[in-house]
Amino acid sequence: MSNRRLRGWMFVQRVIAAISLVLLSPLFLILWILVRFTSRGPFLYTQSRPGLHGQPFKAFKIRTMRPGSDKDQSKARCVLNSDPQVTKIGKILRNLKLDELPQLWNVVRGEMAFVGPRPIALSLYQELCREIPGFEERLNVHPGLTNLGQVCIEENLSQDRVVEDWKLRFEAERHYFHHRSVAYDCVIIGLTVLYILRKVVRSLHGCSRRRGVRKDSSQLKPVSKQPVQLDLVTDPR
Repeated sequence: MSNRRLRGWMFVQRVIAAISLVLLSPLFLILWILVRFTSRGPFLYTQSRPGLHGQPFKAFKIRTMRPGSDKDQSKARCVLNSDPQVTKIGKILRNLKLDELPQLWNVVRGEMAFVGPRPIALSLYQELCREIPGFEERLNVHPGLTNLGQVCIEENLSQDRVVEDWKLRFEAERHYFHHRSVAYDCVIIGLTVLYILRKVVRSLHGCSRRRGVRKDSSQLKPVSKQPVQLDLVTDPR
């Protein structure tokens, strides 16, 4: 993609992101209420992350963990939904990727794009640069809200397999670096929308099944605890 076309596409993305923030304001209000009234701490979480050409920027996210969890350096490597520090509403937000929505503001500011390598903590980036050849190539493009790895890989691997997980994700990112275009971005954005819709449908289906199970179990008649009386007939012979 030429520099002129890239600048034009980045400007379009910033405009779309600004409009999206306005349209999504009712959703942000609902999420603010859910987060603030279900756990202590701020609504937004910010963390400095390396961006284009290594320039650090503050990435915005909806807080999904208990305050102070970021002091544990291992959380920078990998956080699973089963982690006890993840709040109840945080599990839902992380599963549906809704915690990333505030990064639309990073797109408006020109720090991120819709599609690109996901911004990660500096400590994890440095570790992966030592373990994965060419990993620093990620800093040649704007970090993004989504990418091919996001929609193709369901969940993160455990702490002891973080490098293995990122090797797979980096292969998908590398394909994007070498073939990036407006059309490629639109395809990945479309796949991301489908990915989120599938997550929503699965969550709703899971909730309905759990309610059905509870309803069925509540309709079961309790077993009588009264003793059974046996009428014994004595043989007259």
